[in-house]
Amino acid sequence: MKFNKITVNKSFLKYLPFIIFFVIIFTWHFTLPRFGDEVSFSKVYHSANIFDFLTSQYLGWSSRILIEFFLVPLAGLPRIIWNFFDSIVFLLIAVLIPQITLNMEKIDEKKSVIYNSLSCIFVLIYIFMSINSLDSAGYIATTLNYTWPLFFGLLHFYLLKKYVFSENSSSTKQKIVIYAVMIFALIFAINQEVMLVVVSEVYLLIVLYCLYKKVKIPYSVLFMFFIIILEFLNVYLCPGNHLRYYHEISTWFPDYYKLTLVNKIDLGISVLFYRILLLYSFVNLVFFGILGIYIYSITKKKFSTLLSFIPLIILVILGLMNLMGYMSFIQFINFGITKYGLLNSNLEHIIIIYGIYAIITLSVMYSLIKIYKYGDKRVSFAVFCLLILGFSSQMMRGFSPTVWASGQRWEVYYYFAVVVASYILSIGLLNRYDDFKNWLMNQKLWKFIYNLYLSCKNNQDMKDD
Repeated sequence: MKFNKITVNKSFLKYLPFIIFFVIIFTWHFTLPRFGDEVSFSKVYHSANIFDFLTSQYLGWSSRILIEFFLVPLAGLPRIIWNFFDSIVFLLIAVLIPQITLNMEKIDEKKSVIYNSLSCIFVLIYIFMSINSLDSAGYIATTLNYTWPLFFGLLHFYLLKKYVFSENSSSTKQKIVIYAVMIFALIFAINQEVMLVVVSEVYLLIVLYCLYKKVKIPYSVLFMFFIIILEFLNVYLCPGNHLRYYHEISTWFPDYYKLTLVNKIDLGISVLFYRILLLYSFVNLVFFGILGIYIYSITKKKFSTLLSFIPLIILVILGLMNLMGYMSFIQFINFGITKYGLLNSNLEHIIIIYGIYAIITLSVMYSLIKIYKYGDKRVSFAVFCLLILGFSSQMMRGFSPTVWASGQRWEVYYYFAVVVASYILSIGLLNRYDDFKNWLMNQKLWKFIYNLYLSCKNNQDMKDD
């Protein structure tokens, strides 16, 4: 009985971070107002046939039929139902991050508590730093269209990892259920256009990895690829998407027709770096800070550390300039990034601002190369892939006429990629803690402080005796 009690206590401690997380998120949901698109969807639930509505949406506005099939009732039913299910979605995102990025089955209970706690902390940072993104069209409408596809995408890849790429014995009935859930999760995720591109990129990385490792590509992966291709066709052929595209051009960006492919790529890059430089997002600050600390922990070299901290230094300097009223350079950046992108500005703006972009990019790449060279190849590769996925999700902004009108909701996937990259680096730091501690013990200042601490402790113990 005593052993069972200890086991139960350890299991409870392991999942305690998730319980606390759910309480915080569920409570937070009751503070959110009802507004935006969710009001319109609520009216549809109470006054129209949902299938007639979805048909009219497909023909006249959007291909997101599956998402809106769930959005309409959740907007119309009592708010507490969405509060509960949306809290569960955020909770499961926090649960899935360590399950996908780590081999949790091989990790002891003590480390599991730490890793789960970190996942909850980073997802909380992601949520509360993305408030402006999540409320841009009303919370119900935005979360169903953005964070729910994100969750289902994570669920799909978790099941893919566990039941396709790992040895896992399951009965035929279990396999049917697992693959049914996996397929449904994939279809829901890619019903959102940005997630469709992101998921297709992940699958492309999986195929390239299999080819690199000379591993046979599972038939299930090829089948999922086929579903993704079908969804691309659905998005392209949907009459509503074409009508909405032209409607949004005339409403938000009449000059969009004039933009070339290069202009659209430049516009996507410009918007991303503009928001990194001038929104002073805590998510970006955390990532650049952890990346710099990680480089310090593996190299112990001042110059390498300084190079890795350059993006953080730039953001802090710009933030201080803004707070202290030195607005000339901030205004210079604002004027340089025009509605049509940076390339439509003058040569001075292009050289200086793209120079800043290049410095930040090269600094991050330098850091990832250092991580790779010092033996943490998986960490370097994972962070690089996440940044590519986040970057591409923002690049798509340049290919939408609502590039400016849709506000910050586009950044949901970029912020998430950066948060997960920060989580992976943090886990790497924890795993290097013993090495870092041993190095610290060899530093003269730390030796002096530590010996002083031991001396004081021994004196106190003698007094107590």
